[in-house]
Amino acid sequence: MTAGPTTLGRGLGRSLALATVLGMVMFGLVMVLVYYLTEVGEYCQFAGELEDPPGEIIEQCAIAFAFSLPLGIALSLLVGRKLTSSTTHRLDTVIESASRMTGERLDERLPVSVEQDALDTLSTALNGVFDRIEKGVAAQAQFAADASHELRTPLAVISTNLEVARRKPRDATHWEKVADETLGEVSRMNQLVDKLLLLARAGEAGLHHARTDLASLAALAVERASAIGAKHGVDVELAEGGAVDADVDADAIAIVLDNLLRNAIDHSPKGEHVVVHVERDRTMIVEDRGPGVPEDQRDRIFQPFARGKNRATDRAAGTGLGLGLAICKRIVDGHRGSIHVEDRSGGGARFVVTLPV
Repeated sequence: MTAGPTTLGRGLGRSLALATVLGMVMFGLVMVLVYYLTEVGEYCQFAGELEDPPGEIIEQCAIAFAFSLPLGIALSLLVGRKLTSSTTHRLDTVIESASRMTGERLDERLPVSVEQDALDTLSTALNGVFDRIEKGVAAQAQFAADASHELRTPLAVISTNLEVARRKPRDATHWEKVADETLGEVSRMNQLVDKLLLLARAGEAGLHHARTDLASLAALAVERASAIGAKHGVDVELAEGGAVDADVDADAIAIVLDNLLRNAIDHSPKGEHVVVHVERDRTMIVEDRGPGVPEDQRDRIFQPFARGKNRATDRAAGTGLGLGLAICKRIVDGHRGSIHVEDRSGGGARFVVTLPV
């Protein structure tokens, strides 16, 4: 069996015991030296006479103690410092690392040496706690950013419907329809928040797959995007096709479609149209007739907070936070699928989402 790691307390205890033994040995050596020096030239002249009277013995011990005490203490301190210097240095390093940790520097970690002793075990355990704290804070920040981005679409639908309804007098039936649509978007906002919170907490594990018709999901997404498209003078259409079943998280895929459609609308000239295709091989395509995406930016636009400066040539530019396409990629990756952008024949961009069989 291999010996267990030396604990910090046991190591310091061994150092103290060793220092004590050294002190005793030093006292013994000095005692022998004093005894030898005082006995040189002395002989017993009478039989039965004590060689060393008690007073002389006490005197010899006092002299030995007087010499051995400072030497023993100095030697013990020297050896003890030598034995514990590495441990105290590592403690200082751990304390220094811990003091650098702040709310803005959650990536700081305690040092772990190759000795794998109790201090390393403690540092490793605390580093695990810090990892979980960092991930939790990152998940909260991701949720806040995603939610603020995703709620823009249903809020835009509600705002557009109300603006259109107020342009002229409406009867009660029309207002009931507006109220139903508004309540539907409010319900959708609740679902969005729940789904994004679940994704932030559990990542891929937060996706709940079920048999879903992708064409129906696309039709609902087109219906939601049509109100936003009308405000921008852009038509949103769904290409003809039959049902396409797939095992996906319907709410998450709806987020992907909403983001792709909003992105396409934002970058489409007035009077143009956006088309959604759902193909039999579980591929969903969103086409627009905007400026397209330069090849050197096709990977960057799927990164969080990717923003550009020129709206006419950069799909990451605009008024958004640069999170929409990054959210799409994270969800599609969670489905073990792929997403990419390519040129549309005749101009524009094609965002292609491929889901596994």
